[in-house]
Amino acid sequence: MLPLENLEVSDATAGEQVIASDRAYYLSQLCGWGFYGVVQYLLYPNRGSDAAVLVAVWCSTGMFGTHLLRTCANRRRWQTIPKLVLPLAVAALVIPFVMYAARTAASVLLLRKHFEVEPGWLLLVHYFQAVLVVSVWCAVFLSATEVRRRRVAEMEALRLALIAQVAQYRALRSQLHPHFLFNCLTSLLELIDEDKDRAKQVVVRLSELLRYTLRAGRVETVSLKEELGAVEDYLLLEKVRFEERLQVRLDIEPASLSVQLPPMLLQTLAENAVKHGIARLPNGGALSIAARVLEHELRIEVINTGTFMVATEDSASVGLENARERLRLMYGDGASLTVATLDEHNVRAILVIPVRSHRIGS
Repeated sequence: MLPLENLEVSDATAGEQVIASDRAYYLSQLCGWGFYGVVQYLLYPNRGSDAAVLVAVWCSTGMFGTHLLRTCANRRRWQTIPKLVLPLAVAALVIPFVMYAARTAASVLLLRKHFEVEPGWLLLVHYFQAVLVVSVWCAVFLSATEVRRRRVAEMEALRLALIAQVAQYRALRSQLHPHFLFNCLTSLLELIDEDKDRAKQVVVRLSELLRYTLRAGRVETVSLKEELGAVEDYLLLEKVRFEERLQVRLDIEPASLSVQLPPMLLQTLAENAVKHGIARLPNGGALSIAARVLEHELRIEVINTGTFMVATEDSASVGLENARERLRLMYGDGASLTVATLDEHNVRAILVIPVRSHRIGS
């Protein structure tokens, strides 16, 4: 089985990727503005130390301005084209003006030259030349940002697909566990002589549950109505074994049935509640599932009799952590899954999923 940890990029690897990206950026900055400076110097009518100083000030100001623009874009998370267009357009007009002002100041303060206003046509030539250079930089930056954003989105999609496959495998393995099948078959064997109609119902529910488990890996989301169908199949099979030791209560708002959520998510919560809560109690307990749509969010509460224990590698942590990772990849910070003690006799899991958006960046 693939452990979930293998799907996560380590902090060291992420740090190396950031360092490599920054190194490529700084190298591109130095090479690009350096090449532009060399061309500027070669085109200067009177080459010499004064021309070198003015060209250095001109290009270094442009490099500093574009670097400042990149820093602002990263800090304010301008990662999409609509958010970048206006800042880049303003920068393409402002940075050349600052470059011209810095070169003029260097000419007067550093080279001690008398301030002279350039002819209007020459001033416009220098200004629009700088506008062209900064615009090219902005175009490259915009393209690189878009490529990086799409690459991150693709990687997140691949991670989501892989995690969904792992979830399917874990769910299928859980349902096909020898003890689970043994318990179902033992109960079925007893029912065949006692209640043939109920035995047929067990066979139908088991086949439906296995069919749904196999289908879960091929779809990204299902309706709550479909997920509840699988949960009811699972609980009916468990109720055959636990009989009166397992009490089930459902309180589902009709408006919530059409809301989409990742497959096998609610089923995982129900299975954990039975396996790690009710099954451990001599007298069994109750499992209640409530679903509501509140302020554009689907809120599901799963309450079971039992006590909440810190999860270990062999307990419910694997399924719960996998569920949280799937939620994070699909909804970002818009979804949550919390499990905690409700009181001394009950444990409550709360699942919150946004109703409107189903994918990051959609």
